[in-house]
Amino acid sequence: MAHHLIKDLILLLLVSLPINIIFHRIKFPSVMGYLVAGVLIGPHGLKLISDVSAVKELAEIGVVLLLFVIGLEFSLGRILKNLASILGAGGLQLGMTTLAVWFVFSEMNFQQNQSIVLGLIVALSSTAIVLKMITDNAEIDTLSGKLCVGILLFQDLCVVPIMILLPLLGQSEVHSNLDFILEVAKSLLAVVTIYFLFRWVVPKILAGVARVGNKEHLTLSVVFIILFTGWISQQMGLTLAMGALIAGMIISESEYNHQIILDILPLRDYFSSIFFISVGMLLQIDIFTSSFFTCLGLTVLVVLVKGFFATLACFLVRVPLRISFVVGMRLAQVGEFSLILSAMALNQGLLDSHQYQLLLIVSILSMLLAPLLIQVSTGLSIKLFSKWKSKEIPSNESKTTKLKDHVVIVGYGVGGRTLAQVLLEAKISFVVLDLDGERIRRALTEGITILYGDCAQEQTLIRAGLREARMIVLKISDYTVTEKTVRLSRKINPQVNIMVRTRRTDQVEELKNAGADQVIPEEFETSVEIFSRVLRDYHVPNNIIEQQVELIRLEGYSMFRGIALNTKSFKKFSAYLTASLTESYFVSEDSWVLEKTIGDINIPTRTGAVVIALVKKNKPYPNPDQKLIVQSGDIFILLGSHVQLDQSLKMLRYGYLDGKEKLIKN
Repeated sequence: MAHHLIKDLILLLLVSLPINIIFHRIKFPSVMGYLVAGVLIGPHGLKLISDVSAVKELAEIGVVLLLFVIGLEFSLGRILKNLASILGAGGLQLGMTTLAVWFVFSEMNFQQNQSIVLGLIVALSSTAIVLKMITDNAEIDTLSGKLCVGILLFQDLCVVPIMILLPLLGQSEVHSNLDFILEVAKSLLAVVTIYFLFRWVVPKILAGVARVGNKEHLTLSVVFIILFTGWISQQMGLTLAMGALIAGMIISESEYNHQIILDILPLRDYFSSIFFISVGMLLQIDIFTSSFFTCLGLTVLVVLVKGFFATLACFLVRVPLRISFVVGMRLAQVGEFSLILSAMALNQGLLDSHQYQLLLIVSILSMLLAPLLIQVSTGLSIKLFSKWKSKEIPSNESKTTKLKDHVVIVGYGVGGRTLAQVLLEAKISFVVLDLDGERIRRALTEGITILYGDCAQEQTLIRAGLREARMIVLKISDYTVTEKTVRLSRKINPQVNIMVRTRRTDQVEELKNAGADQVIPEEFETSVEIFSRVLRDYHVPNNIIEQQVELIRLEGYSMFRGIALNTKSFKKFSAYLTASLTESYFVSEDSWVLEKTIGDINIPTRTGAVVIALVKKNKPYPNPDQKLIVQSGDIFILLGSHVQLDQSLKMLRYGYLDGKEKLIKN
């Protein structure tokens, strides 16, 4: 038995690893790679693994750890931060999608409990796929990104009641509504009891183990808590996975949660990968081929239904239609958590084998479509809704009519807000554009001239006075919207100075071709800041650093794009670094050099730098005598290369060089 299990695990890794590498290269989530690997090696594919039962047992561990980690991420602060989107758009999306699917299947003569389960399963979207893609595209902080996160978080929160509901819906003996309500109340009471009981006990256990100071003991304790909570949960009529979720929620409130996440994540990743592979193994290829058009039709229907109701939910909470459409397209897939709930529904007798297979196929197909839909969502929304007039919220648009020769700032995030404050101090007129209602309200309280509007719409830019503006600065993350806005801006005002922030250096030329005058890639700015700070720490003069920064700008950031720089420029820079420079050092009251002579300190011998002067009470002493005594308030004037000066200042400040010499002051 053990021999076969080891062989199966080797096959799992052997097949899944190259498939995952391929999926990573084409920017598909790893979940999809595991599902495809499972289909290939399973009993309905190449039949490399015929006995799925042993693999399924390991997969259950993956589900338990997956739910535990999800529980760890349920922090109260995070929930309160996104409360508006969670309760508003999230509640509407889940509720309307569930009702729509329930209605359709009820009309198809499905049992009521089956229709409800199918509605709940279909309503959930893929957190792994959506979050990965919007994070990779740096859109997590955009309005559409925040809405996606809020809705997904609401769906995750609803996993708890859904998991409670599934066993109850599967109970054939529960007939009356009263019985059902009593069973729900009983399950909720069990959850609350377990939560508060373990919330009192678990922190004490973790604190006691942490005092021992052994990380292994902490990890073992966490595994024990997960299993014990799961076992208690089973004894009270719930599931092992439900207990793991509760354990995660309890431990999330402890001060050890970050270390626990780091320790558990490798285990979770390994075992959850086995779960998704096992799901792929269960997919019957013959059902897919024989019902190809049915599966394809159901997938299209699910994508359309989910996309429509997610769009409608956002639009009902006063989000512009274009952004609502983007969110709808990004959430138009069945999620990985739906696979877990589907397996639970199958075990509870809520779905038969054929229904489960169809649901599995539709889920996988919708997940395969998801990256493509997410990628084209912004561009398609601009084409469809760029002329759509959004509902207005309070703004101070009247102030923009008097503006001339001003700056238009697109986006009131951290960068936009900082720029606005600087312009205020400099008494330069400006107007801000944003779509985020929370940012709008904050700006209004700060007395900022701000408009609610979509920068991808021509009329919005005209309302902001772009025709009379001197400059427009784009501080948004969405590249597609940025490019569209640059083209519109150049069309509206051919003379306007367009400055753009972008994520990557390879987007610089594209944006310049679109009409941007200045493009500042974040990668470049980060790199410049890093090497500038390194050079300053080694006392390279600021003017030389600035010359090098300007050199890189003139070369079109080619250094960071892998294009060879002009070697003459670097030779010139090297000459700067080896040239003789000057530096000064002020002697403080607690300095170790006090009452020592120039000769005692012996800077030239130790560092190679020369003391060309010592300033005492504003009077310079050129080429100071070696017997001259150093006092508080004196200033050393040093000459040497930047390396020699760096060593000299280190010695004067600390009394030693690189820790290789004994303290001079001793």
